[in-house]
This record gives sequence, C-alpha cells and structure tokens, in this order.
Amino acid sequence: MQKIIAFLVFIVLYINVYSQSDNWYFSFSMGGSRPLGTFSQKDFDNQKSGYAKNGFALLLDATYPVSDHLGLKGMALMNTNPVDRSWFGSKLETRMNVFYTVADADREFLSLRVNSWMWNALLIGPVYSLNFDRVFLDFQLLGGMNVTYLPQQKLKYEKSANNWFYLDRNTSTTNVSYGVLAGTALRFPVADRLNLKIGIDYYHSKALVKYEQIKVSKQGETVITERLGNGNNTIPIDMISGTIGFVYYLN
Repeated sequence: MQKIIAFLVFIVLYINVYSQSDNWYFSFSMGGSRPLGTFSQKDFDNQKSGYAKNGFALLLDATYPVSDHLGLKGMALMNTNPVDRSWFGSKLETRMNVFYTVADADREFLSLRVNSWMWNALLIGPVYSLNFDRVFLDFQLLGGMNVTYLPQQKLKYEKSANNWFYLDRNTSTTNVSYGVLAGTALRFPVADRLNLKIGIDYYHSKALVKYEQIKVSKQGETVITERLGNGNNTIPIDMISGTIGFVYYLN
C-alpha cells in the first residue's frame, strides 16, 4: 500500500510541474481476475503449478494524452487470488511422504496454513485511443515492477505422543520481479468530465518461492532442528481481469 500511495503522490507532483496539466485524466476500476495456464494448475508433478482460484483486481491509473490518439499511462495494480487449500495441502503432504507417511488415523495431527496470492505492480506505458464521437476505445501495453506477497504456506505434523514435529514452510514472504500488462478498455460519457470505463486486461509476471522442510526434536530442555530438504520454484503468474470503473477528466 505504501508503494501505491507513493505512486499517486508522484502523479500529483508531476501534474503540478507540467505545463499542460489540465489534459490529464484518471480512472479507478475494480473487478474479477481469472488465473490462466500453469498459475491455475493443480498438478503435483509440475512444481510450477500455482493452485490459484478466481480473485479480485483493482486498478488506479493516470493518463496524459500527447496527441489525439496517443497517451502515456501510469498504473497501480493490486490483485489477489485465493489458493485451493485442498489440492495445495495434498501437494505438501506428497512432499512430506518422502520422509514420513501419515496414517489415516493420524491425519488429525496435520495442520495447514496458507493465505492467498497477492501482488502490487507499478506500471507505465503507451495507450492508443480511437475516438468514435466521444466514445473511446483504448489499447494499452504497460510494463514495470511487480511485488508478490507469497502464500505463507505451512504444513505441520505434530503428535503429542512424539518428541518431534515436522514442518514444511516458506522461507521468504515477498518476491520482486517484472510485470507486463496488455489490454483494452471502452470509455463513454455519463456526466460532465466523467466517463464509465469497461476494461479487460491480460497480466504476466512470476514469483520465486523458497521453502524448507525441517524436523524439530525435543529432548528435555534441548531443541534440535534438522533440515530435511529445501528448494525453490519459479511460479509464472498469468491472469485475465475484467473491470469496471470511472474516468475523471481534469479538462
């Protein structure tokens, strides 16, 4: 959120120093996002599977027209996609089975924690607009920085009769990478200086997920941590979003 605020402050400051600041227009849109390809897969054999479900997208952007058809846009994108807990938990259990096999009677001692995929992106790029008597059709291609807040996965097996417990967990909370967005939007007037906007966008990025598997043994007051395994997977993030919102014109 701090990055989003900083981005909007930059936009405001830029407007104040630009000689033709009254040409700017701003938009706020929200809607649904659908994961695509490997990002939505539930395949234990594919380490790049994202197990993502349909989610929510929010877009804040500002555009400065440099000609009748061409403009420069800056965008802040926020998106979240829940994780399919059932399939994702089965993946972690499959990884655990290399070291320990949990009997059906002991499954009550397994616990899983995993939050949603979430990311923010700051993007910039050109917009090409076609004007049909105050109705605009926009085509945009933007790129920039993507910050992914990784699902904080944790699979734990702990049985009170044992003097140890097993843990499969992430070792990182965020990952920074590039992001690319391509899309189109339709704008049409609903009031003075106000347009309704309906858009559809494709977004691509990726996230590096690092994890470790440990066994923690308790021997009296002594605690011994043994690393059983570790690894990392690069998950491609591909999604399509449909949004609706409003555009406000300074002039």
